[in-house]
Amino acid sequence: MESVQPEEGAAADALVCAVGGPLIDAVPVAIYVCDAAGVIVRYNPKAVELWGRAPQVGDPEQLFCGSLRLHRVNGGLLPHDEMPMAWTLRTGEAAENREVVIERPDGSRIWALVNIAPLEDGEGRLIGAVNCFQDITARKRAERAAQETRDFLIGVIETTPECVKVVARDGRLLRINSAGLHMVEADSLDQIQGSDILQLIAPAYRTRWGEHHRRVCDGETLSWEFELVSLKGTQRHMESHAVPLALPDGSVAQLAVTRDVSQRKRDEQALREGEQRLREILGALPTAVYTTDAEGRLTFYNEAAADFWGCRPILGEAAWRGAWRIFQPDGSPLPHEACPMVVALKERRALRHAEAICERPDGRRIPFAAYPTPMWRADGKLAGAVNMLVDISRHKQAEEHQQLLVNELNHRVKNTLATVQSIVRHSLRGAESVESFRATFGGRLMALSRAHDLLTQRHWEGAALTVLLEQAVAPYEGATQALAPRSPGARVRLDGPDVALSARQALVLAMAFHELATNAAKYGALSTEEGRLEIVWTIEEAAADAPAQLLLRWCEQGGPRVEPPSRRGFGSRLIERSVPGELMGDVRLDYQPEGLRCAMRIPVGVADVLH
Repeated sequence: MESVQPEEGAAADALVCAVGGPLIDAVPVAIYVCDAAGVIVRYNPKAVELWGRAPQVGDPEQLFCGSLRLHRVNGGLLPHDEMPMAWTLRTGEAAENREVVIERPDGSRIWALVNIAPLEDGEGRLIGAVNCFQDITARKRAERAAQETRDFLIGVIETTPECVKVVARDGRLLRINSAGLHMVEADSLDQIQGSDILQLIAPAYRTRWGEHHRRVCDGETLSWEFELVSLKGTQRHMESHAVPLALPDGSVAQLAVTRDVSQRKRDEQALREGEQRLREILGALPTAVYTTDAEGRLTFYNEAAADFWGCRPILGEAAWRGAWRIFQPDGSPLPHEACPMVVALKERRALRHAEAICERPDGRRIPFAAYPTPMWRADGKLAGAVNMLVDISRHKQAEEHQQLLVNELNHRVKNTLATVQSIVRHSLRGAESVESFRATFGGRLMALSRAHDLLTQRHWEGAALTVLLEQAVAPYEGATQALAPRSPGARVRLDGPDVALSARQALVLAMAFHELATNAAKYGALSTEEGRLEIVWTIEEAAADAPAQLLLRWCEQGGPRVEPPSRRGFGSRLIERSVPGELMGDVRLDYQPEGLRCAMRIPVGVADVLH
């Protein structure tokens, strides 16, 4: 289009007339008019309001726009020759819906939407242009805020570690975030967008998944689990939380947040297997173990507990314990509130070695020690308690036995002290000097000591007759011959069955044999090389009205001629008094010229004869 340059006054009048003259002042939209050269020839009050200034009409220095400055929407000053008005005047074409930024004298800026139409005279020649523009700052700010919100939401969705997806009612995958692409092992959204979501669901879960999807699209909010199969065949256990989502076309889709719970499932399985192994271990323990919930109801017990109680209580019904009845250690009834498990749960503390007595349904009572310990949940709340019941019957029996031993020891110590006191008294009475007393007393004390050593080795359960005799003659006969007295040529001959003597019998006979052996070494057969000693014993079987009898003969020969003593010494008195008095037996000492003879008859039990 060819433009013309009319005379200045005529051009202005023509332009004003072209845009309606005073009418533009009443229009609520900012309007200004430029001639073909870009000089402003007319504007309305609304334009002044938006510009923040009133430019000089007809000023050749003020071209194309009345604002202080004009900027591009993306930043940067807009040169005059690139302004929308300049473009229209240059091309003769309308500039529609152009966006610019107006800078006002006070430094503020507004967004403006520009629409410019070229003006022609009657012959079609371009004589100028009219610009209608409006403030769209509020709209642009709202759009920017909306865009920022959208970008923020998209950023959140894209950076969340869980899968976020939108599935259409017909099952097509409409949208999925980066985490979801990673889970299905897709390289890009294009690879799976629009595909059937059921192809990513394990076959065993497809029917159930489809039913839940339909219900969500019908308006429900649901959560469920399923197995996902990725494009590369990897299978994961997923947990999905879905809500209905209205789409722009009016249809309803499923918006779901889905997380990979495979590790949680593996952990749960491992926990179940661990609990099962623990139950198997507890079940195999030889010690009674049971558990309860926080209210004391039984939740588990092993076989050892059932054997201990003598019954099988019903889990979930029986409370606090499985025992028929519980008693205190002294045998009195144990109040319910004092039951170890009740105390542990009520006071939230563990008990150690709480003793009580359990009565079984068959009436048997078993002393036990309880070890109830509270169990806590992950949130810190009381879950219940575990209790271990230890049968302490043997311990109690051992305590009773120990007390008996202590009593017996006290009795034996008293008896031993009395014996030693008697030995001292009689040894002093017959001693001719201190040296003779020392020798006599020492020998008798050693004999008593050896007997005690022998009994201690056998836990005071008794001693063998042969061993007592060997110990008695060993100091005088010589170790080799005494320990093998039946060998040919031995000075001492022992012959008889093995007999087990009680502790009392062993002590009495040890002292008696010591006195006999000492006498033989000083005055009898063992005082010379030619002397011989024969000790022979037999067992006389028990009769209907009498126990078995030990018959023992001590025979000396080959020693010095024997004369009956003029007085009874300590040794003979000990033998003649202790055998009848302590052992309920008979003893006879016969002083034959060729050697001393001693005969003993002592009652022994049948079980004392060792076969």
